[in-house]
Amino acid sequence: MNELTAGEFQAVTGLSAKALRLYAERGILVPASVDPDSRYRRYRRSQVRHGVIVDLLRRAQVPLAEMGSAPAFDFDDWREQVQMRRTIEDFHLAVAERVAAFDPGQFRAHSSPAPAQDWVGVIVDDELPADVEAWMEALPGLAVDLPAIDRAFGEALGDLGVRPPDRVWTAVPDTGRAATTQILLARPVAVGVDARSRTLIEQRVRAGSGRAVRAVTGTLPDRVEITFTATAVGGEPTGEPSTVEEAAAGYLHLLAFDEHVARHRLTAIGRTARQVVQGPWLYDLGQAQPVSVFDVHRATG
Repeated sequence: MNELTAGEFQAVTGLSAKALRLYAERGILVPASVDPDSRYRRYRRSQVRHGVIVDLLRRAQVPLAEMGSAPAFDFDDWREQVQMRRTIEDFHLAVAERVAAFDPGQFRAHSSPAPAQDWVGVIVDDELPADVEAWMEALPGLAVDLPAIDRAFGEALGDLGVRPPDRVWTAVPDTGRAATTQILLARPVAVGVDARSRTLIEQRVRAGSGRAVRAVTGTLPDRVEITFTATAVGGEPTGEPSTVEEAAAGYLHLLAFDEHVARHRLTAIGRTARQVVQGPWLYDLGQAQPVSVFDVHRATG
């Protein structure tokens, strides 16, 4: 007999009845025939290999949307994706391990008084998908977009007569929510920026980067800026940080800041740090790396 019943096909392929129904609906593994009265499915013996491959691919966590025609499945491409995913997972695991080992004694705080400062900025939606494959696809686009937005923003301010600043920063907008998918690119200004100028900035950034942004203004109050450096045993500065240390630094500095604020009874101005870059551009390979700067109110009395 050249055809197998659904039960026989399940026995030789390892697929369940529920899986066979699903794969038939998705067009991944279609029965050779379906009885019009009983709705019983039958499969050709030549489909056994297809069924076994489908079962194994699902055990390998291949999504149905990626499966297509199993015999024509691109194993090399999927293996590269798996390796990339494992690399990313291992990296995040290493960062989590470093954060878990946080010791406030390994961070030295540095405080600098700073006067009130007006600023103008653009808010960018930087939402990235949680799915690893989609995240990898979206990240390169964001890496291209942000420098383009930064450049167009700076040029727009130049057209408005704003002098290039000696420092710029990124921050999480203060939305009042526990989490946000936005990023603020900000520049200090000596004079206020009116609504017409903000509209011109938005139009210039849209034209220069292809991304829609919202121009905003604000004022950093008279404050104390706090930064942290990592120290080794004995209080000496550490050497060149590893990639994992660099990725963990933001989390570690936030933990160090929380501990520092509690110990010295300080009042934080923002919930997170500003990533401050010395120079007129945020994304310029010739400039220094950004520094996490936390702002607290000056002590009174």
